[in-house]
Amino acid sequence: MASQLDTVDTTEARVRVGRTLRDKWHLDALIDVGGMAAVYAATHRNGMRGAVKILHRHRSLDTDIAARFRREGYIANKVSHPSAVRVLDDDVDDDGSVFLVMELLDGSTLRERAGARGGRLPSDEVLLAADQLLDVLAVAHDATIIHRDVKPENVLVTLEGRVKILDFGIARLYEPSGHGHTETIAGLALGSPAFMSPEQARGRWDLVDAQSDVWSVGATMFTLLSGQD
Repeated sequence: MASQLDTVDTTEARVRVGRTLRDKWHLDALIDVGGMAAVYAATHRNGMRGAVKILHRHRSLDTDIAARFRREGYIANKVSHPSAVRVLDDDVDDDGSVFLVMELLDGSTLRERAGARGGRLPSDEVLLAADQLLDVLAVAHDATIIHRDVKPENVLVTLEGRVKILDFGIARLYEPSGHGHTETIAGLALGSPAFMSPEQARGRWDLVDAQSDVWSVGATMFTLLSGQD
């Protein structure tokens, strides 16, 4: 069933190319299709370029998933740092699909950069990326935001050499009192297994905090240096 849904999602994503959403965003090209959403290069009617992330139609019908998807944009924009991707717009297409519009970036993820070099990156490049990554995470943590999915695929390096942290889709606002907006079921592991801290892997969301993101940065560095997840 999952494979059938994947096929439907990919077909639906390809068919959308060339359409204009809400008389605003023209979908120029399909960039990627994932399990939750498809991403397009797009142009606004005023000429501004952007990356449109559209939640798959069957996902958009789930009000909880749609609300969390929109929340990604609100959380990302709380991180006032040049290495955090800005979300420019959010809306709902005529067919009911929820979408976000982010800045369109030219570059490649750390995973792609490592893959192009046989799976590893030089130590100086890893250290430089980690320094920028920790800098933006420090700002996010000061804003009580925990990313919870730091990994090589979610860190992009622009053509100018600027690190950009991607995908605040499972991020949460954290309050040390334990009353943070977790929107997460206790005991449910959420994230990418190879880069989760122990408390996150156990679904102990009451223990997941800024240090959990730091753990994930360390795991990311290990993968980039060793070529192993």
